[in-house]
Amino acid sequence: MGIGSWMSLWFALALPVIIILYLFKRIYIDTPVPSHMLWRRVLLNMEANRPWQKLQNRLLLWLQLLAAALLVLALMQPFIWKTGGHQGHTVLIADTSASMMALPQAAEETEEDSKLAEMKRKLNTYIREAGADEEITLIRLGSRPEVLLTRENNRETLSRTIDGLSAEYGKAAYHETLSLAAALTRGEEGRVFLYTDTRWPEQAGNDGIVFEVPVQIVSIGPEQTANAAIEQFGVKRSAGEEPESTGNEDSDGTHYGVAVIRNDGPASELQLDLYGDGKLIASRDFTADPGRRTTVEFNSIPSAEVYRLSLKPEDGYLLDNESFAFLEQAGATKVWLISKGNLFLEKALQLTGAQVTRITEAKADGTGTAEPPPIPESKPDVIVIEGTLPDYAASGAWAKLLAETPQWMIGGADECVNLEHAETVTAKHPVTRYLQLKEPPAGRLIDAPIPAWGKSILTVGGKTAAYAGTENGRPKLVFLFRLEDGDLTLKPEFPVLVDNAVTWLKSGLRTGLGRAEAGTELDIPVAQDAATAVWSPMDGYALNSGAEPIPAVRMKSGALSAKQPAPSIPGLWRLDVTGSDGEAQPGYWLAVAADPLESAAAPRQDLLNALVADSGQPASGNDGGQGDSDYDEHSARSAEAGDIHRAEAPLLKWIVLIVLLLILVEWGVYQRGRSI
Repeated sequence: MGIGSWMSLWFALALPVIIILYLFKRIYIDTPVPSHMLWRRVLLNMEANRPWQKLQNRLLLWLQLLAAALLVLALMQPFIWKTGGHQGHTVLIADTSASMMALPQAAEETEEDSKLAEMKRKLNTYIREAGADEEITLIRLGSRPEVLLTRENNRETLSRTIDGLSAEYGKAAYHETLSLAAALTRGEEGRVFLYTDTRWPEQAGNDGIVFEVPVQIVSIGPEQTANAAIEQFGVKRSAGEEPESTGNEDSDGTHYGVAVIRNDGPASELQLDLYGDGKLIASRDFTADPGRRTTVEFNSIPSAEVYRLSLKPEDGYLLDNESFAFLEQAGATKVWLISKGNLFLEKALQLTGAQVTRITEAKADGTGTAEPPPIPESKPDVIVIEGTLPDYAASGAWAKLLAETPQWMIGGADECVNLEHAETVTAKHPVTRYLQLKEPPAGRLIDAPIPAWGKSILTVGGKTAAYAGTENGRPKLVFLFRLEDGDLTLKPEFPVLVDNAVTWLKSGLRTGLGRAEAGTELDIPVAQDAATAVWSPMDGYALNSGAEPIPAVRMKSGALSAKQPAPSIPGLWRLDVTGSDGEAQPGYWLAVAADPLESAAAPRQDLLNALVADSGQPASGNDGGQGDSDYDEHSARSAEAGDIHRAEAPLLKWIVLIVLLLILVEWGVYQRGRSI
């Protein structure tokens, strides 16, 4: 039971006034007695002036006191709480922003303990205890406002929809969702419940939005203040790293990484683990001051395709505890050319925009043994081998490098055979794109077997002159002829052939697209004949949460559009692109992050006032139905407990009815003389 106006309790002072009036009333009893009893009149006059004796057995007095007390109670506007009493339109707003995935304590808890799971439980509780005729509209607050159900009263449908709610990690549409809720309840009887953790950015409010119905906030989860986050992370090449194209040069080959860590909680001892291609390469321990940002540097780290930074110990908000980075891309492909010298080939490779490094064999020492050239620390994207494979590449570090890098082999040491006829046939392949070779590239071909992974892309005189395929997961191209045995290098098709070859060999590599917020639009430099593409989760939160591959479905004129939305779940993603000919094209890495405002936002203590500003409608942290608009302590406790399905039932009409009955009884008592 509740009281609407405690100020009306002052009217209870009328009760002692009634008693005082009875105390000062002189009451005489007319009774016929014999004359010899006249002396008793003196005693009767004395009793008539005894105050407290006048209150004995005065039924009329008690009836009047009861009626007055009930009238005072009516002025105090009493009410009782009842379950499922609302019969109108109710709008439920479910906050599914990224901050709702925070865990109450720490990362050892599961997603079943997240704020999102708690919100689902509270929503289902409301649905079970809602009024029989209550119509419910469910709105999802995510990257865009979404009306999931409209004026629905089927409990199973509502519960099934609530259970299917999932978090959205991009920028949340707070203002747009509130505007939609205000529009849906304009000009009608209803109420709005907002289920949220109140971690809203300062600029997220209801500027210009006026609610015409009561607004109620249901707080989800405990207030979280301790959170450490990786705000920025990047890796760049060290100065002077790239070897020039002059021969056997080496460099330090190390990289430089930097991270910025924000600490929203108390001073903490934190640890950063840096991984390169899945291997731990560095760790840093440091003290994070409260409310400050700390810069952590990593010097002399080895080269890797993908770097991952992990922050420990993990807190309740996992989405900002890891970050990914890729080496800065200068746009130039690193090509190593192992050759005794071919100016035409080297210049054609440079025309592709590649940075060419020619590797030559060191001179033999006094024993006649040539020392293998040192391996530069900066790994190549493509290795082109013209002529015989060097002896030093058959084993050791060079053999391992060749096995891990896309290769283009031209010529070789095998015996050559003359051509029976000059008919040249070019197969459809990315290497032979835009080419019309009508003459043989050389006067003779190397007689060598074609491996099982090889696919013939050029035949001359019925014999394979070039084949391509994938060996050990890496693209490989082989020309079964020597460039010096023909005039191919002098033809205008040769630079096109070299460019096609380098581009196709790079398809085994992936360029880092950098970092993007979940769901934002990207400009991806896909080829014109790119037909399909698929995003695959490779690491981080996306992989750990069991995210499924996402096909890139946005098309333009039958081809894959360069504008594609980023995946909607944070983590490391890989985009695999396939051309119209079914061949793989260069792919891309992308680090997807949640909206950083969800990590940095503090609980909005003024959110309730902001929601009802200028609306003139009652609001509370509990149900805010028809009572006082003050957000008192009781309402706050009720909101935390999730007990928002209750409604106020006024008792005024019942009190007035009882008072009328008492007045009738009092009149009957007075008529019968029972008042004396």
